[in-house]
Parts: sequence; C-alpha cells; structure tokens
Amino acid sequence: MYIDLTKPKDLPERFTSRLKSIRRLCEATEFSEVLVDKSEVVSLVCDIDRFCSMNQVIGVHYTRAIPESIRTYGLLVRNGKDIRRSFLRDYGHMFSSSELDEIKKRWGSYFIGGQSDGRDGRIFFNFTEDELDRSGTEYLLGLYGGEQVSMCFELDEPIGQKLANIGKPLLVRCALQPSLVKTFIENPWGKILVSSYHLAVNPKACRIDQDGYQTVPVNSENIVEIRELTSFSKGRSRRRVFHKSVRR
Repeated sequence: MYIDLTKPKDLPERFTSRLKSIRRLCEATEFSEVLVDKSEVVSLVCDIDRFCSMNQVIGVHYTRAIPESIRTYGLLVRNGKDIRRSFLRDYGHMFSSSELDEIKKRWGSYFIGGQSDGRDGRIFFNFTEDELDRSGTEYLLGLYGGEQVSMCFELDEPIGQKLANIGKPLLVRCALQPSLVKTFIENPWGKILVSSYHLAVNPKACRIDQDGYQTVPVNSENIVEIRELTSFSKGRSRRRVFHKSVRR
C-alpha cells in the first residue's frame, strides 16, 4: 500500500475520525507548523507518521527527461560526472564546438566542492505538488538533465534554448520506502498529512511541505505515474497522464 500525503481522507477510519475531531482547531489556526505542535494534535501526528512508516509514501520528482527511459529504468542514482559525461555522449552533437567549450567551462567552475557533494548520488523529492505554483520549478522542467547538467544555464540563452528542446517536462510520482528517505523534520509524514487536512478545512492555511532525498534508485515498478506537463512556468500546470504502473 502506498500513501498519498495530500489525501488524508484516504487514511483508515481510525485516523480520519481523529482528524475530524480537530476540525475547529484547524479552522482557528493559520499555520500548520503551529497546529502540529499543539497538545491535542501531537499524538495524532506521531500515530499517522508511524502508520506511514510501515507502508510506502508518494514522493514527487520534477525533471525534464525522456519518459520512456524512466518507464524502463526508473530513477537512477549516479554522480554528476557520470551524468554530464553521458549527456555529452548522447547530445553533444546538438552543440557547436564553441558551445561545448562553454558548457565544459561552466561545469568545471560550478560543480566543485559542496555543489557536487550535495547532489551526487541523490534523488530529490517533494511530497505535495505545491512546487508547481512556484517559479523556481521552471528550471527543473524547462532545462534537460536536472541540476547536474543545467544548473549553469538560463532558459533564454542559446545553450539553454537547446537544453529546452531535449526531453519532456515531467512530474514523476514514486512509491517510496520511508526508511530510505532523508527528510529534515521529525515525523514528516504525519505532519504533512495533518497539514493536508488543515488545508482542506482551512484553505487560507499555510501548509507544511518538505523536501527529501534518497541514495538508492527508484525501480521502474515503483514509478506510480509519469505526467507530461504542458505548461509550467507560472501557476498550476496543465497535465496529462503519461503512464501509470503501480496499484495500491
């Protein structure tokens, strides 16, 4: 069973009934970060988090890539040097010699020290789709190859325009094993689910989202859905389902 952290109504009844009991508190509270620390809510957060930890949770990965490759191989764990080497092998022919020199120059000056250590061997996820409303995602979706390839380039420069012609902008939903995912708050699954309920009850609430990453691949059988995004630069993107492979 996998759990969508944006859908508290899909939880077992023992949790949905407890969520309903805090409805008035949700209506009166603006920030989910405040809500989940209230004495009436803490035990519910912990219990939901424990339930999620015994199942799988949905992680959302944004990228511009070749959907058929993800369908076949899943999401791979690689270091940046290997990713950039493969990019030049597969797509170097699309760039002039001067553009290739510029690409290598920028990579060489950017991907050093912490800029590589923080990305190598990691796959990053969100756990809601709220990032689609934020402008920063346009770089992940608009430029091919993820940050390990495109971090040094802009959407409107010649190299960026060529990167924007490779692959498709994708939202990839994955069934993840919680014990393999590194997040940055305690009880993340419980807090996000309670925050999702908070937002459903109080649309003006400021919800909790959370980044996370794992250092193991996502196998193709754990790819729940691949969506090709047809518009993503501003506001909620229009989406069509490209592929779905995992059932509850």
